[in-house]
Amino acid sequence: SKPVVENLLSKKQVMNRSYDPLRLINTYGAFGVVTEAREEFVISSATHWDGPWKEYEFKAKPGDVNRSPRFLSPYHHRLDWQMWIAAVGRSVERSPWVFSFLIKLLQQDKAVLDGLMTGDPWENSPEPPKYIRIDRYLYRFHRPRRGETQPPYWDREQIDKLYPRLGIATVENLRADERRFF
Repeated sequence: SKPVVENLLSKKQVMNRSYDPLRLINTYGAFGVVTEAREEFVISSATHWDGPWKEYEFKAKPGDVNRSPRFLSPYHHRLDWQMWIAAVGRSVERSPWVFSFLIKLLQQDKAVLDGLMTGDPWENSPEPPKYIRIDRYLYRFHRPRRGETQPPYWDREQIDKLYPRLGIATVENLRADERRFF
């Protein structure tokens, strides 16, 4: 819709505005400010409890510090958006659907990995992952330093181990937590 795109590209964006008498064409602005720093959940899994751990990449949300930020508008990738909302809440328990999602990742569900993620980090591995965890990171846009030839897009710093708090989870742990919080 032309008015929505014009508003999106404007230096003075208007949030929550309708552009027609029936209110069918409008902008949505739950968050009017985007900051340069954001907390993100990073999901990784391993075949053995001591690693190596492989991270899952989402289609749009920050992950790999060398991957450029995605510009998606006026719509969002729903899973990436939901993961960001969960990170804003700083809790997996407040977003209990995450347990089902983690089970699907450990089961290497093709519909989830191919449809919602950028792929399966275990695709060419002889063993499937058995353990999974979520760590919370703070991402900031990287400020290039003199002499950097290929600087990363992001700087990231681990804040804490989010789930499970005491280590790593298996499908059995996830199912038990799923029952507890649903």
